[in-house]
Amino acid sequence: MKVDVAIIGSGPAGLAASIELARSGLSVAIVDEYYRPGGRLLGQLYDDPHAPVNQRRWDGKKVATELVEQARTLGVTILCGATVWSVSPGWQIELSGSEEKSVYAKAVLLATGAAEKALPMPGWTLPGVFSVGAAQTFTNVHRVAIGKRVMVVGIDPLALSVAMEMKHAGIDVIGVAMAPRSPMTEKLSSPIQALSRLGDAAALAPNLFLRTIGRLTAGSLSQVAVYALSLPLLQVDGIPVHIRKAVTKIEGEQSVEAVILQAVSAKGEPTGREERVEVDAVCLSAGLYPLIELAQVAGCSLTHIPELGGMVPLYGKDLSTTAEGLYVAGNITGIEGAKVAMAQGKLAAVSIVQTFGKTPSLTKEEAIQAVEQARALSPIQFFPQVQVGLAKMEQLWCEAWLQREGEQVWRM
Repeated sequence: MKVDVAIIGSGPAGLAASIELARSGLSVAIVDEYYRPGGRLLGQLYDDPHAPVNQRRWDGKKVATELVEQARTLGVTILCGATVWSVSPGWQIELSGSEEKSVYAKAVLLATGAAEKALPMPGWTLPGVFSVGAAQTFTNVHRVAIGKRVMVVGIDPLALSVAMEMKHAGIDVIGVAMAPRSPMTEKLSSPIQALSRLGDAAALAPNLFLRTIGRLTAGSLSQVAVYALSLPLLQVDGIPVHIRKAVTKIEGEQSVEAVILQAVSAKGEPTGREERVEVDAVCLSAGLYPLIELAQVAGCSLTHIPELGGMVPLYGKDLSTTAEGLYVAGNITGIEGAKVAMAQGKLAAVSIVQTFGKTPSLTKEEAIQAVEQARALSPIQFFPQVQVGLAKMEQLWCEAWLQREGEQVWRM
């Protein structure tokens, strides 16, 4: 198959980009290994307090359906169930699991998204233990309850959001607790860090106390709040949030039967007696990281920026990379929300359209502003220091650009 632009990933970034590209007269193919397009949009269901009153219910599955319909109406080819195993400059994309074995394109957009980090702990391989993303997919996409009594382990914006979604689906979510202290958990086991993450998700919770706590996460007040939360005061939509208790073990013979809860200090160190709580399912949340393997295969420079989620491709403001004709958008650039990803997809598309000598629906400056606005209004902040990370990226990009220009002058 030959197209003008190949997009790898059919999530919010890839779909939004395909629509802008197709409207500009370019031929587009999207490749995704999942059986249906939509990516992480498919599992999202929450209220966005920053949206207009009549648009506050964010139904990702509905949004994905609308984007797919628009893309297909404009002639975009969507190949699902196809795994990309090679991306070569030129650009040639090799596939498996599809009737199409190769896709040839003049430009490529990587919108591969993110993956979940593991949260290893005693009992985590038992049947009935789910990652938070899997729990979200079962609940919101397939309408399947992962259990009758569920404990969520790991306190962060995604965990709180999915806990509320499961409760709204009729599941008895008995609580959200800290991860156990170990060399693998690091900040995940710190109540102070957890309290900071609660502040990042406060806008999602219909809970005045949580919004108040969000204002206490700055400076020395955070430690005061952590000590205060040794009392069972905090709930999110009626779900207890145990800042000062950690799940240290998951028990069961053939499947999950219970978890062991233990009180912890403000630093996350075990301090109190153990408590056995019966559950039939456990949901583990350890955060997300960008999927950058294909960027590496394609010859794109990578850099480590913790504020964006870890290792990410080196990219410019227009989302171009160090590999000519290769662009990135969505969570591969840093972990953010779906609305930011959609705006980034459109920005990447605008940048690509201009390289073909065509006129996009908006200028590059307008597209950049749209990304910044989506970021400012995002109801969830997975990494609160994303602006610091973006500043680092801009600096690194400028340095790489100056080095490249210097090498070209030297060769002349």
